[in-house]
Amino acid sequence: MSLTERNIIHAIRYFAFFNYAPTGDEIYCFLKTRALKWHFTGILDSMVKKGAVTIKCYGKENCFPSPFSTIPNAPSRYTLPEYSIQIKNQKSKIKNSALKINKIKHYIDLLSLFPQIKLVGLSGTVAMMDADEDDDIDLFIITAGNRLFTGRFFALTLAQFFNLRRKRITDHQLRIKAKNKVCLNLFFDESDMLIPKRKRTEYVAHEVLQMKPVAVKSDVYDRFLKANGWVFNIFPNARIISSIKYKVSINKVNTKYFILNTFADWIEILLQKLQLHFIRKHQTKELITPTQLWFHPEDFGEKMNYTSFQ
Repeated sequence: MSLTERNIIHAIRYFAFFNYAPTGDEIYCFLKTRALKWHFTGILDSMVKKGAVTIKCYGKENCFPSPFSTIPNAPSRYTLPEYSIQIKNQKSKIKNSALKINKIKHYIDLLSLFPQIKLVGLSGTVAMMDADEDDDIDLFIITAGNRLFTGRFFALTLAQFFNLRRKRITDHQLRIKAKNKVCLNLFFDESDMLIPKRKRTEYVAHEVLQMKPVAVKSDVYDRFLKANGWVFNIFPNARIISSIKYKVSINKVNTKYFILNTFADWIEILLQKLQLHFIRKHQTKELITPTQLWFHPEDFGEKMNYTSFQ
């Protein structure tokens, strides 16, 4: 088995760990070795022919041998034979994800009007269009410099107003109560968008590249990717296609039309003290700094047993 074939299997097994069947573009993007696209395509085709990889086509009867389907929103999916059942659920998950995105549209539109909010991105299962019906909606937010806690205040307040705020839940049996709620679990200040060294795992690299911006101001998204160029060391092909797959439109907001143009530094300091007081009451392993808030009690990147899909 060639190195490229081994890495294709590695990429598919990684996604299978999350019950997800990737597209040809996703396998190529998250291949751990650099490869020419035409060469990768030929190898993937060969693996399908040999039965080493299973393919499911959407929208037309026969999309083989090209793994890069031209059907909008319906690319072919790939997995290993032992995980083929995952493909059957893909269409319903795409529908669930689209419905969830639609439910938070007004929330995102209003949140993006605040000058303290520079980027709102989808993460988790919804970003991958892979959500189950009862899933919540993970959001990643980048705020203006020195406005981390002001931005979080607006995000939480609006979520409460729209009845979208996910409450703290410890019992996994109550998961259904988080259905269609927004999980505001990651905030960055634009002055510090570099992911900490101990967080630079394959899992977090996936999360960085899988995040889908839905509201962006200026060039903050490009700067976020540039600050975290280490992800391209793990996934070198991602740099080649990022300008296409992850290209987003930029929202130019003229803040002179809004009463809440900016908050003074002392308000930011006040909100920081108040929020940190409540955060620390429940803090376990969350990473809390003056410029980054990681509300993940369990570090899933460290917890994952990568040997399970090697």
